[in-house]
Amino acid sequence: MALLALLAACGSPPQPPPPASPEPPTAGLVDPDTACLRDLAAANATFQPLGSFGRGSCRIANPVRISGGPLAWNHPGILTCRMARTLIHFETDVVQPLALKHFHQAVVRIDHFGTYDCRVRRTETTVAANRLGTSKGGRLSEHAMGRAIDLAGFELADGTVVSVKKDWHAGGQRGAFLHEVARASCRVFNVVLTPNHDRLHQDHIHLDIGPNTLCGY
Repeated sequence: MALLALLAACGSPPQPPPPASPEPPTAGLVDPDTACLRDLAAANATFQPLGSFGRGSCRIANPVRISGGPLAWNHPGILTCRMARTLIHFETDVVQPLALKHFHQAVVRIDHFGTYDCRVRRTETTVAANRLGTSKGGRLSEHAMGRAIDLAGFELADGTVVSVKKDWHAGGQRGAFLHEVARASCRVFNVVLTPNHDRLHQDHIHLDIGPNTLCGY
């Protein structure tokens, strides 16, 4: 009886703590390159990942060969995924709304002169030096980094082609459209060079996402 009274006074023996609840699973971090490729796929872009591309200073990481996003392109181009994704947004957020505003119809194709190109920047000096055979090189173009494209024009749904070369200085609705596209491009890309910038850009609009900033409108 004395033993039972002692146990009652001491209370029940301590119970083990309940098992800890498992930690909720954390979503794995997606690296920027993979996320970019997913974004292109989600935008229904027509593209092919290439892995690393180019040689030496012209080697670019996470490039894609792309032949269109919401809009078709006149021919495929090679760009970094980030530049390709920026162009997709540009097509959707800038080009199409302005085409509907000016022409009451959509753009169906973008015409461009080129994307990736392992070369130095084309300036008055470098072009003259190349002609004379005295070129000593220069700073690499953003085309050599896969971060640039030269836009030549746009084709509308009815087959009309709006050409930078023919329509930039001609005025009218086509010229107004090109000028407004160029101005809006300065909010999307780091560098925009137009026929207003110099004679080397009389037939195209250069767009790039390089480290420099210049709205050459």
